[in-house]
Amino acid sequence: MKSIAFAAGLIFSATTGIAQDTPFPILFTNVKVFDGVTDGLIENANVLVVDNLIAEVSSEPLAAANARTIDGGGRTLMPGMLDMHVHISTFGPVQTQSRDGLHPYAHGALAADRAEGMLMNGFTTVRDLGGPANFMRLIIDEGVMIGPRIYPTENWITTTSGHGDFRELNDPHPNIAGGRQHFYEDYVTIIADGRDESLRAAREAFRRGAVQLKLFTGGGVTSLFDPLHSGPLDEEVQAIVEVAERWDTYVASHAHTAVAIQQAIDNGVMSIEHAPYLTDKQAKTMIENGMFLSTAFSPVFSISVEQAEKAYPPASFAKWSVIRDAASNLLEVMKNNPDLKVVLASDHIPQWNTGREYDDRALDEFKYFSEAIGNFRTLQAFTSTAGELNMLTGQMNPYPEGPLGVIQEGAYADLLLVDGDPLENIEILMDPDTNLKIIMKDGVIYKNTLEQ
Repeated sequence: MKSIAFAAGLIFSATTGIAQDTPFPILFTNVKVFDGVTDGLIENANVLVVDNLIAEVSSEPLAAANARTIDGGGRTLMPGMLDMHVHISTFGPVQTQSRDGLHPYAHGALAADRAEGMLMNGFTTVRDLGGPANFMRLIIDEGVMIGPRIYPTENWITTTSGHGDFRELNDPHPNIAGGRQHFYEDYVTIIADGRDESLRAAREAFRRGAVQLKLFTGGGVTSLFDPLHSGPLDEEVQAIVEVAERWDTYVASHAHTAVAIQQAIDNGVMSIEHAPYLTDKQAKTMIENGMFLSTAFSPVFSISVEQAEKAYPPASFAKWSVIRDAASNLLEVMKNNPDLKVVLASDHIPQWNTGREYDDRALDEFKYFSEAIGNFRTLQAFTSTAGELNMLTGQMNPYPEGPLGVIQEGAYADLLLVDGDPLENIEILMDPDTNLKIIMKDGVIYKNTLEQ
């Protein structure tokens, strides 16, 4: 079925990119506005979208020549949401399926399907933190496929036997065997040991289209030969951070243990991923340094122990169990540190044929986050705080025209019309098929059930 999108600038087919009408503004009337920043709603508001930006927000009547008016019926207009840790082109089990059992072309086809599902769940922007993603960004931005904005990282940077080194036990080392032996070591992972290789790996990721960098200061679940306590040397982390700063952007680090978190803090990383063993002292340092916590709970809470034991190899299941046990600690640290900048990081790596089903679990985060930090702070985490983190990409920002995650003059017109008030009942966002009446990204309406 052909997907049709309605733009503030034009109406076009997302499958052909062919314009079908003349440009016009869109005026939302009779809406309550959650602006992404304020703990409360702007009542009886009007929001004018011109081209791909928000031109005006007012509680007074607005008018625009030739505007298409949409009566919101008293519903809530809020910013499009941001998921700050996805792997749109990576599938699991990574070593036995995504790397060695799935055709390279299949990764792209499946990524396209996942991208549309993410947008239909209300995520108008995602930050891809490892694996090919810039190719999908370009396809989506050209209007060929439907999906969110993408902030790509491309190849994540790992050390030999670090998390992200997904070789099987007897696979040759790409830097020792005389060159890349597998497409995964070319498009998904860069193995770098020592300062010089780390510098080269960081620059190579930028050459491929990264707008921020991703490294690992500790082990992880899905790879087999990296205990959680493993990690790089400080000089390796520092080298990657230096390159990112020279390119006017920042580094994100996967870090589970307190040691891995501290190494990231001490060496200039700005976004710490996961962090179940984060301490209150470390959280306070992150606040002082303007750092961000990018985390999720559905990867451990939305799957039972029995399901995880079946899904993971024994070595991975053992690590998953440790992280699951520590996740409740992080909820407490988040609760105790209200000034900590927290963003959603769903980090789902589905099997190749369950992409949308797994990505739907990102919606479970509304429940986990809100129970710890309340509805307002949770909504901020999914909107304006995430938009602030994306601004750290500086001159590398692929979307520099305006801010994301807010409803204000000059911001990108990424908007959701919600049936209900998410500040009062955040769980309405867990049923996007029913409760998201309009989904707009970049001034384009991709879903509108008000006019069916």
